[in-house]
Order: sequence, then C-alpha cells, then structure tokens
Amino acid sequence: MNQSTNNKNGIKSLIGEFKIKENVIIIDFYTIGLLSIYTVLAIIFFNEIPKSLNLILTNIFIISSILVIVILSGRINNKWFTIFRRIYVIPLVLFLFDQVQNYIRVINPHDYDDILIKWDYALFGLNPTEWMYQFANPILTELLQISYASYFIMPIILGLELHFRKDEAFNKFAGYLLFGYYISYLLYLIMPAIGPRFVLHDFGSINIELPGLFLTEYIRFIINSGENIPIDILKGVSDLNPAFFVNRDCMPSGHTLVTTINMVCAFKFKSKFKWVFMVLTILLIISTVYLRYHYVVDIIAGLFLVALILIFEPYIRKALNRAGFISIIK
Repeated sequence: MNQSTNNKNGIKSLIGEFKIKENVIIIDFYTIGLLSIYTVLAIIFFNEIPKSLNLILTNIFIISSILVIVILSGRINNKWFTIFRRIYVIPLVLFLFDQVQNYIRVINPHDYDDILIKWDYALFGLNPTEWMYQFANPILTELLQISYASYFIMPIILGLELHFRKDEAFNKFAGYLLFGYYISYLLYLIMPAIGPRFVLHDFGSINIELPGLFLTEYIRFIINSGENIPIDILKGVSDLNPAFFVNRDCMPSGHTLVTTINMVCAFKFKSKFKWVFMVLTILLIISTVYLRYHYVVDIIAGLFLVALILIFEPYIRKALNRAGFISIIK
C-alpha cells in the first residue's frame, strides 16, 4: 500500500514539477486523445492491422513529443515558440486522417455507398451528381475545383489571423475545428464510403467529362494522390481498380464540416476575411457534389455535425478546464 501511494505521489510530483496540467491547451488534449484511441485500436486489432506495431510506436512517440512541447511551453516564452505551439498540429491533422484508414479496413470493411445512393434518391428522386452534369462547364469546373482545394488553406489563414490578435479567440477556434476534424475521422468508421466518382461514374473519365482550364487536373492529381490512390493508376499505366485503394472518407463530408465551422468562426470572431470565407464555403459545398466527391446526404450529415459541435464543444472545453485537464487561457 505504501509503495503504491509513493508511486502515485511520485507521478503527481513529476506532473507538478513540469507543470504539465497548467500548460496543456485544447490542441494538445484533443490530439493526444485521438492518438490514444488509435493506439488502443491498433492494440485490439494487432494481428489484423498491417504494421500495427509501427503505428503504436509512432503514436507513442508523437504523444511523448506533444508532452515535451507542453513542458517547454512553461519554460520558453517567445513569439516563435508560441507560433510553433499552435501550428505543430497541422501536419498531425493530415497524419491522423491518413492513419484512420488502417482501422476502417479492419473494423468495418464494407462500403456503404449503396445506402447513401438510396438516401439521395429518396430525397431527390435522382442522383444529384448525375443531375448536376447538365451544368458542366470548364470555367465552372475550374472555379469549383479551386474552391474545393481551398479547404486546406482557409483554416490556416483564419488561425494565423486569430493568433496575432493575442486573445482567447484562437483557442476557441482551435477547439471547434479540431473537434470537428477528429470526430469526422472517427465517424468514417461507422459508414465507410468512397463516393459517387467511383460508384456512379467512371473515375478514369472525369478529366474528359469535367475538364477545367489550367489548374483542375493538377489539383485533382494532388488530391487523389493524398487519398492513397497509387501514382501508376493516376498516370494511366496500371489497370488496378482505384476504388480498392482510395480512402473511405465520404460520410460525413469533412470538407463541408470543417469549412462551415471555419466560416462561422470567421463571423463569430469578426475576421477581416469573413465574406471571402463565406463565398468559398458555399462554392466548396457545391463543388463536393458537382465534382462527384460526395453524396448530398454526406453534406447534410456534415452540416448537422457543425450545429452539434458549435453547441456542445464549448461545454466540453469548459468541463476539461474545470477538471484541470487543460488551460483555457494560453
């Protein structure tokens, strides 16, 4: 009993010495939380998931690195470290998006596109991506493909703007945004789907059916590469089916969820770019269907989640602060 008590006191003393609790911010907590969930899944499905040991060790290393950053944040006080403190999560968002695919293929290996197609048809009496093809135009395609790609840029722009204000807006925005990202990743486990560009349309013909002007094909190539479709398939030198390799990330629409949260926060925190974000968000949502990435029900699910996140995430953040897990004012 005394040994156990001493161990607990030793851990508490160590946490207190390094001021871990005092310096954990919402970015750290949500990211460590998702990494921990992934690690547990990798342990549970150790024999089924390829390279599961690598995933476990990598996640432990990243969690440890985040804790080092937390400790250093209590000892280093300069603007460059503060910026790093807030942007280190950007590559991790992409890393965590990619990693969830390992678990989807084991936990829920069945695609649900047929159900999503039926839901769309029940709502509209047709397939929306097929209906939108009548409006296909190279100028419109170029505009919408660029808008779709702006998903990666808009949160960074708003995040930097809020960072330089030096108020609490950044942490609130980061809480909304990361909660949205990470919840969408976990929800991909429930209804994996690859989207209408593979199921309702010929993926290999999209550049012929929906040509752009200058940037469309390049943007598509980058996005498809990031979705784990092998380069040989994209270059047309392989006969393998791209649907086998592509990420299962349609339901809910993460593009809709994240950009809508970004837009709402832009207005909530009076961003200089709020109207630009609004226009881009509207165009992006249209693009998800026009460019055949999503079913309309994916969009509806994404918007529904936005409402839930905007309502409940602040309560979660405040509860974590009251419990001493995070520091809100950072």
